Amino acid sequence: MARNEADETLFKERGFGKLLGFGKKPGLVVVDIITGFTDPTMPMGSDLTPQISQVNKLLHTMHTLNLPIFFTTISYDDDTLADAGLWHQKMEGLHTLRTGTEAVKVDSRLDFRSGDSLIVKKYASAFFGTDLISRLNTNDIDTVIIVGCTTCGCIRATAVDALQYGYRPIVVEDAVGDRSSASHEQSLFDLQQKYADVIKTDQVIETVTSKYAPIS
Repeated sequence: MARNEADETLFKERGFGKLLGFGKKPGLVVVDIITGFTDPTMPMGSDLTPQISQVNKLLHTMHTLNLPIFFTTISYDDDTLADAGLWHQKMEGLHTLRTGTEAVKVDSRLDFRSGDSLIVKKYASAFFGTDLISRLNTNDIDTVIIVGCTTCGCIRATAVDALQYGYRPIVVEDAVGDRSSASHEQSLFDLQQKYADVIKTDQVIETVTSKYAPIS
């Protein structure tokens, strides 16, 4: 994550950037790592190969510990994109995210298993207009580990909503990506200062493994 020392000093002096930490039980939310976003030739796409590698490490840990995993996709059913509201007027690329097409399928490089949840959303946040809250509450989850794309859009929106709904958001720095490196870096800084803990994959795995491994 890019560092601006003057900004960091200012925010720290004013009490921003405090750690929320992990709570009693985490769940992993894999946001929109679908072909429409991971194929660089598509209007909404970019190369997220490094991030996918990190996400698979987290998936392995969560699967091993039998902790809940929630994948999301953006998928539109209506021919006129009425189910996208005004959003598709802002981004033409949303027209490529049609139900039943390859674009809305979870990237095949991910270890997406039977038993993992798939949530279909229409907007940026994984919470907005979905049953994610019910699923988290049913599983007694209070900590949301967030990976995927894009950092400045769906990741940020999901993290902000997670905090507002009373969950502890953990944004995994090297497992989220964006089409714009500048947007990515600034969003990570903002999230760390105001909305989430931003930490790397290895630290998340170490914490989850040590804190939530079943007692034998």
